[in-house]
Parts: sequence; structure tokens; C-alpha cells
Amino acid sequence: MRIVNEYNRIPQDCVERFVPSHVLEDTLFSQMGLRGGGASATGSGFFIKRPGNRNYHIIILTLSGKGKFVMEDDSSALTGAGDIFFSHAQGQGHVHFPHQAPWNFLWLQFYAGNAWLMPPFTDWGILPGSSKENVPRLSSIFESILTEELHIHEDGARIQQLYAELFMIYLQRELRMKENCRLGRYRARLNQLWQTVAASAGKSWSLEEMSRFAGLSRAQLSRLCLSLYRKAPGEKVREIKMEYAQALFRHFDCQVSEAAELTGYENTSNFSAAFKRYFGYSPRKARTP
Repeated sequence: MRIVNEYNRIPQDCVERFVPSHVLEDTLFSQMGLRGGGASATGSGFFIKRPGNRNYHIIILTLSGKGKFVMEDDSSALTGAGDIFFSHAQGQGHVHFPHQAPWNFLWLQFYAGNAWLMPPFTDWGILPGSSKENVPRLSSIFESILTEELHIHEDGARIQQLYAELFMIYLQRELRMKENCRLGRYRARLNQLWQTVAASAGKSWSLEEMSRFAGLSRAQLSRLCLSLYRKAPGEKVREIKMEYAQALFRHFDCQVSEAAELTGYENTSNFSAAFKRYFGYSPRKARTP
């Protein structure tokens, strides 16, 4: 397959397999609002662009390799095996492509408005994998849905229906729907906190200040961050600062010392070390065209 246009680039060596239309229409997938889905095996040169303000949510589950997601506001994130990227229907658009090839992933598009799907984010975000066992299980079930097309027998439709039901059970478990119901009321507070942190990237945020801003105790904030992001509040702040620094290098050809100052680092060496730990390469390399 080779597709090249303004929005997508799928080189010849990439493999895309799609859920057949009759499976979307004749199984539980229809009731759950699945618009489309598939399995992708991608390499260098691949990218897909999705618009914002759509009528469907996007879920991308990384099976192996690493994927990179760049949003319209230039924020970005990486996913590893087991991680789920979620993009809200009414959120911003994005581009996704391999960060470490080969990048293999499952992708699903669910129509907005489904009662069963409580979006974990109002815009976008990453849900770390909940268990090592669930990812290969989901992959295996999805693979069975696709390969069942190759077998012609009278039980085929029933088997695909059962696979669809099983897949949705494990997908809901991986999306942690019960947990999301419990934690959903805190997400708006934390999203507002991170937006404020991003808008004042040069400020040093203590745990006490973040807790006070979010209206939570320090222990509550730490527990919520670990549950929602698998990282401590301070790590989340560093992530925001590093992504901001990357944007400064990409769009403003900012000097390393300037980026350090704008992200609240008094010592350029400390900033460079933090940047390299986060991205895997130095700020000077980030500035190289």
C-alpha cells in the first residue's frame, strides 16, 4: 500500500488492515458506535493527520515500537507498548508517526455520544498500559477478528460476534472505565493546573503550590497523578517544561541558555541534562535543522 497526500503518507512497506464493513455493521461494534478500526505496521516515512472537532473519538493502542503524536498547539507525546493515545472528538487535531520503527498499533474510531464511553480526556492524553497481559490479549482477539475473514464456514458470523464482544470487554478494562468514572471529577482540576503550568513555564512549582491551586492535599495530588499519568506531580511539570523547550527550539531557533531561562532553570547544564534525559538527545541537537 502506498498513499501520499496532504494528510497521509503510507509508504509501500507499511501494512494496513481494516475491520471489514460487515463486521462493523453486524456485530456488537455497531451498538458500541465503532466507526472504523484496523491494525497498522509502520516504518519510517509514515504519518497520518487527523483533523480536530470531529464527530468521533480516536483510540490508538501501541503494540510495539514507539509512536509520536504532535498536536495542533505543538504539544507532543510518545507512546510505548501498552500505552493508549486518546483524542477527544471535540479536541484539537494531530499528526501521528513512528518515533521508533517498526511501530505496530491498533486504531479505533468511536462515534461521539456513546453512553458506554466516558472520555478520559477533554482534549487528548495518554493512558499507560494497565497490565502486560492485556495488550497481547487485545492484539490476539483483534487479529482473530481480521483473520476470520479468511475462513468460509457457517459459523463465521457468530464467531466474529463473539470476538467483537470479547474485544470490547477487554478494551473497556484497558480504558479503565470504572476508574475513569471515579477519577473523572478530578481531571478538570488537574487539566486547569497543567494549563497554568504551561502558561508560566518559567515558574518553579512546589508540591504545596500545585496542591493549593488544585484544591487538593499533597497526598491526594500525588495519588491522582500516579493513577492518571503514572508519574509524580514534579515529573509532570518537568514534562511540560521540556515539551515547551522543544517547541522553542523548533519554532523560534532559541538559544540553549534562553530556553533554560524560559523554563525556569538557573543553570544551563542542569537544563541540558534534564532535556537529554527526557528526549534522549541534547538541546544542541534539537536546534540542528
